[in-house]
Amino acid sequence: MMKRTILYTLYIYVAALTLASCVADIEPMPKGWLHVAPPTKDSTTITRSGDQIDYLVSIKKDENMIMSPIRYSQIQGPISLSAGTDYTLLAESCTKTEAEAQPSIYGQPRYAGNVLFDIEANKSKTIKVSCSMANAAFQVVKDASFYYKSFIVTATLNNRTLMFTDEEQMGYFNVGKEGTALLSYQVEATDSEGKTGKGSGTIELKAKTLSRLHLKGSDLGYIGISVTYDDTFTPTVTNVVVTP
Repeated sequence: MMKRTILYTLYIYVAALTLASCVADIEPMPKGWLHVAPPTKDSTTITRSGDQIDYLVSIKKDENMIMSPIRYSQIQGPISLSAGTDYTLLAESCTKTEAEAQPSIYGQPRYAGNVLFDIEANKSKTIKVSCSMANAAFQVVKDASFYYKSFIVTATLNNRTLMFTDEEQMGYFNVGKEGTALLSYQVEATDSEGKTGKGSGTIELKAKTLSRLHLKGSDLGYIGISVTYDDTFTPTVTNVVVTP
């Protein structure tokens, strides 16, 4: 009977140690709190006046998504996070897909930015993120020498093709992490007598920049093409959400 009692006591002792170990394993990590200041556009790059953008905000730790994208206006109070390092706060005016598909197939400028931060236990901190234009704009311009009555410029990048038939159209293209991308184009123009001229080539698009494809005419009936870059232009955004 004594041996059995000792054995039962041993079982209870081992069970207690196991339970204590489990409790230690699930003990929550120390927390801190993050306050996110309204994301802003970088005043040193392309700026746009008169609008406020309700940015999409998300948080990653290393490569793990801690908080999925949510509109800034929907964030309620401070964000509780486990104490640690290598957090990244990301902000973007729209997704990459929306940048090439809304409000029309010609897309819109996409402002984006990120900042690294750490969280200390039982402390609050405020993070600010500055966003600049992350995609590139493209436009066709007729020089005074371009005597053709009409034209069609077909611009292609990453299996996405846009058609440009006048100078009012502006298209936006995603350019990747490097901030550049190679766009191919084809030009077909028709003069008042129905004669056509053609041209083609590639140009490098750059983030934060409007690339203008200039169409020129020559006395020999050729289409001349040149490219200029403008990193100070004011892009047009038509589907922003205004922060209350």
